[in-house]
Amino acid sequence: MIGVRLLAVVPFVLAGRLRRIERRTMARLKDAGATIAERAILLEQGGIATKLVHTRLERAHVLHAAGNDRYYLDASAYEAFLGRRRRRALVVLVVILGMLGLMYFGGLFS
Repeated sequence: MIGVRLLAVVPFVLAGRLRRIERRTMARLKDAGATIAERAILLEQGGIATKLVHTRLERAHVLHAAGNDRYYLDASAYEAFLGRRRRRALVVLVVILGMLGLMYFGGLFS
């Protein structure tokens, strides 16, 4: 039973790790001033999680390849990306709270 409870924590740990990698990547790009192709930098090579974050940011048009494995940041696209993530999180929170409310008023918590 304890093992099952510990497994419930795994998604939160994974999400935290992905977010940490994303923050570190964005900080490196901003610190280097890599906002145009001429100032593009090499990104940290990492494992599967790092590749996942970089791929997600490329698909969101936040990271742009400048050749020779160098990338630069589109800051306005990153702000839009964060806004979409916040909206998704809000929708998920509202759905969960709505379901809990229906369960409560349906008598499932008595």
